[in-house]
Amino acid sequence: MSRRVAAILVVAALLASACGDDNSSAPPVLVTTTTSGSTSTAVDASSLPPDSTTTAGLSPVVVGQVECPDHLQRRDGNQLACGVVTVPINRADGSMGSTRITIATLAGYDTGFETPVAVLQGGPGGASSELGVWFPQQPFTQVFVDQRGAGFAGPEFDCPEIMTAIGRVLGSNSAEAGIVAESAYDDCARRLDDDLVLRHTDSESHAADVVDVMAALGYGRWVVYGVSYGSTIGLEILRDEPAGLAGAVLDGVYPATLDTDLGLVASAERAVDEIDAACARESICREYLADGSFRTTLERVMGELDESPLTVELTANEIGYTSGINLVLDGRRVAEFAFLLMYQESTLRHLPAVIGALDDRDPSSARWLASTGSRVLISSQRANDEGTYFAVQCSDRLPFTDGPGEDLAPFAAAVAAAGLEELCEEWERTPAAETADDAVSTSIPVLLLSGTFDPITPPDYASEVAATLEVATEVEQGGRGHGIWAGSDCIAQIVQLFVADPARSLDTSCADEPVPVEWARP
Repeated sequence: MSRRVAAILVVAALLASACGDDNSSAPPVLVTTTTSGSTSTAVDASSLPPDSTTTAGLSPVVVGQVECPDHLQRRDGNQLACGVVTVPINRADGSMGSTRITIATLAGYDTGFETPVAVLQGGPGGASSELGVWFPQQPFTQVFVDQRGAGFAGPEFDCPEIMTAIGRVLGSNSAEAGIVAESAYDDCARRLDDDLVLRHTDSESHAADVVDVMAALGYGRWVVYGVSYGSTIGLEILRDEPAGLAGAVLDGVYPATLDTDLGLVASAERAVDEIDAACARESICREYLADGSFRTTLERVMGELDESPLTVELTANEIGYTSGINLVLDGRRVAEFAFLLMYQESTLRHLPAVIGALDDRDPSSARWLASTGSRVLISSQRANDEGTYFAVQCSDRLPFTDGPGEDLAPFAAAVAAAGLEELCEEWERTPAAETADDAVSTSIPVLLLSGTFDPITPPDYASEVAATLEVATEVEQGGRGHGIWAGSDCIAQIVQLFVADPARSLDTSCADEPVPVEWARP
């Protein structure tokens, strides 16, 4: 289970930056158009068709405004506008009819800023609309486009089976936990096996949905922003160079060319090396570790806890679950939790102190790692729809993976315990086309953002993608984790300048100075 969560995690706290403006502009009204050039027509959301079948070509793309659900209410005085969009299930076969996806829009505070940004969440399986609750208001309008099976209406590809089993997963040693989680996912796969929409859920369909949404909203010029897996959707959009797309911002770049099994091994090891090197440069951090090395201390703690695990009693309130858990903290779980907490700098900064104290079996450090790791894992499970994850990964990625390999270092072996082939056994999928992992080449300007500590999409991935782009600007910010647009005035300014004019030459020098890491005990 942990390997899947590691791939989909985009930590909500990273996105919870307060908006700097108190302008509460009314949300834009969503009007409907079709993608075939017909006249725009206003549509009441209640008249939107359900998932349907037609034999007369592709179903029209229709946008209808709905009231935003309670969980999409912002706290800064700004309001989201929400919509349900009908899109073709399969654009190569109109007889399959249509399905629904959902969107949310946040008006910009500068009415003269005419270029909107389509915002795409990670995963696969993350709901972009939920980013609309936390993302700061920008001068431009943001259109949060949900993936199929995620969002607040339409098909639901969640796997409640795993949430039901999460107490047994965390209350077992890692070997037993893997069996429990696998059984829960297999039950979900069998339940969703015959879903027509799920069988046509992949990066190509997600990309086409985004293009259709932006056209249906009447935008003749727009930019796409994708974080984590959302950057993969962004790359698929760039591959087709749709009319109106002026630029792309890819944050935590997840390239189509990536072997996900080998990539996870390499990125996990690299993250440990980066923390190890950064800690070695700071005396306060070195003092947390008996031999001054984060890596050797982590590997020693993992070995000790594999031989003699700790049990940590956690309350329901501590971890945001329906009941308390007697969590088994063994070596593999330490690695899994440490990996999850590397995603954002606010938790990463505590890892050397916590791992160093675990070297002496400090109970308070064990409790912090167990409770914080469990809370992040459980929240990420709730925030992502696992059916969408497996639909995409087992179609788009499985044909191009060779497994994690052998003789792995202890940390990588724990994080990448199961390869994609094993995870996809019950999720029968039609393999993506042989060209699906081809590098993307385009003349459309692209801004690529990376955090130095990112454990899942390291800066090397951005460089790999940039190598085949005609116009690419890479920005790496030291001291940052996964997804760096939110939480940095410097990066926010760079993105605003890019969206205003993607063809301009950007001054990115503000990102040259690393963000200081405040190493500390929790």
